[in-house]
Amino acid sequence: MNTLISILCLCLIGLVTASHDPHFETDNQPSASCLSLQNSCNEKTVDLKNFYNYTSCILLTACSSGVRNPAQVLSESHAPASQPHLTQSAFDAMSNGNSYMTKQDYIDAYYRQIGITPGGVYPPDVAELNEQWMNIVAWTGSCATGNIPYEHLAVWLHYSSTPGVCPSVPSCDSHKAASATPCVPQPTADNGSCAKMAAQCKLWVTQGLFQNKYCVLASFCYAWSNTDVLLQHEYSSLSPLPLTSQQAKLSEAVFRNITGGEALMTQKNVIDAYHAALTGTWKETVEPSGLKVIERTQDNGPYPTSPHYVIEFWGLISAWTGFCETRAIPYESLANYLSYAATSGYRPVC
Repeated sequence: MNTLISILCLCLIGLVTASHDPHFETDNQPSASCLSLQNSCNEKTVDLKNFYNYTSCILLTACSSGVRNPAQVLSESHAPASQPHLTQSAFDAMSNGNSYMTKQDYIDAYYRQIGITPGGVYPPDVAELNEQWMNIVAWTGSCATGNIPYEHLAVWLHYSSTPGVCPSVPSCDSHKAASATPCVPQPTADNGSCAKMAAQCKLWVTQGLFQNKYCVLASFCYAWSNTDVLLQHEYSSLSPLPLTSQQAKLSEAVFRNITGGEALMTQKNVIDAYHAALTGTWKETVEPSGLKVIERTQDNGPYPTSPHYVIEFWGLISAWTGFCETRAIPYESLANYLSYAATSGYRPVC
């Protein structure tokens, strides 16, 4: 089993549907040429329940890469979110029967499909096709050859939309990869909840990363990454970026708020606090005067699909602090974790 598939198998056991990733949303549109493929990939021309059986639909998904993820393409095509995997025969039709698809195979398949699509629009040159292909090459970890095997393309189509499933590399260009905001790996049970917690943290982060419960809880669910990455997400427009080492120590008031005044923070405290913080979430609105106001809404979630999600990240924190047996962590130990784990290089497990 190759590296990409083995890594994904650890994360994706039980996952059968594509999910929406709020971080992927953009106001940009695919190119006019790409959008013209909708004329041969729609409810009148294909079976939308078998989206990836059709070259036109595979190409529509691929040419949207970098602008739309596969789940968004399914949604905009009014196709079911849950789809069978890419078939070998559909792949072979584009790869000339080879076990991998080359960039030239992609370009040739694209031009053939545009040629038989009613109202098909040819791209002005192959530059945009090259960029589309390289987006998928990077995600699948195929930069060394630029060729994508069948299994890798199938995984990209089925799982790249899932929050917390990260690309192998952000870009095959080392300079672009180095400057990219890191993806935060998450178990599938996250269900987008950590991204929502981080979004709420962004409304309050100017108080200090460890001075409000939303940012503290976001720091917890970033246990698979670290709080320096969280700060990079929260302050993406700042240069230089703030670091965890510059943040004030965990507020005792926030600690006591989560524990209900107790001296130890337990696993149940965190499960309850995490769920409560996703109930009646906050948003920023702008008044006619231009004043920005943070208001509580009646919106809830997304919640983790299982309490085991919180149990998993609290287990990582319990391991770092040395409380695997009880999973009840005193203030000083938790404060040290939040302040120092990001740079410690210490990643034990219970």
